Amino acid sequence: MVQTANDVTQVLETALQNEMKSYEILENGKNNVDNPLAKATFDFLANEELKHIEIIKQFTSTLTGKSDFDIDELLALTTPDAKQHIKSIFERFKVSFEEVGATDQPRMETYRVAMDMERQGHDFYKRAADQTSDEKAKRLYQFLAGEEVKHFELIQDTHDFLQQPDALLAIEERWMQT
Repeated sequence: MVQTANDVTQVLETALQNEMKSYEILENGKNNVDNPLAKATFDFLANEELKHIEIIKQFTSTLTGKSDFDIDELLALTTPDAKQHIKSIFERFKVSFEEVGATDQPRMETYRVAMDMERQGHDFYKRAADQTSDEKAKRLYQFLAGEEVKHFELIQDTHDFLQQPDALLAIEERWMQT
């Protein structure tokens, strides 16, 4: 990850590159797994990255005065939908959890790479939020940092579930509380 600065344009350019790289990794993960839970997880997360790319582009256009950006509208649109979709992924596969378990280590490595990518994304956005004096940019970075945490948790939950399918109850309990 590139060091952040108080230059909003530089942060947004780096963020856009990072989100596109994340999208490629998740698409590759989706296309290289046979497991239906893994495919659903990677597909959901890849689509989330596309949303982030669009959000960053929209926010960037506000810097040139081409448009306005309402962060509160953004939060209302994305957070509830994502939480509901995450719950539905696990609900779809809980009836056949014996079938979705996996121990294929090369494929499980994809999860570790994806978790690391989300962790780095969170750290990048958190640093950017801490360093900027632009309040709208700060709120955007905080939102994106929170998104990275949600994605990390979903990837980690899926990884843990595939490694140990009987952990579903603990995973379900955590997601029901959010």
